[in-house]
Amino acid sequence: MIPFMQYLRPDGRRCSVEVARPPEIEALARRFMAAGGRYECEELRTGHVSLTAVYEVDGEDQDIAIELCHNGPAVPGRVDDLVRASIKWLETNGKSR
Repeated sequence: MIPFMQYLRPDGRRCSVEVARPPEIEALARRFMAAGGRYECEELRTGHVSLTAVYEVDGEDQDIAIELCHNGPAVPGRVDDLVRASIKWLETNGKSR
């Protein structure tokens, strides 16, 4: 399971959710989180879902990868894309532990 902090409408209230993905994707996500990253999500008013990989850069949280899609069957594949992008960012920026 991959933990996400979900921001709920209308007030941005936060809750923790977990997304089940194949073991290889979950292992990559654990690697990103072990290096200090986290994942967030929110449903937008348009019906889209924003999936974000967050990492602290120069003392500030930065969105280092974002995936947008309609809320529905595309979400799991976009989670996979987000996790892969977060690992690529770690490797490109020398942040892997």
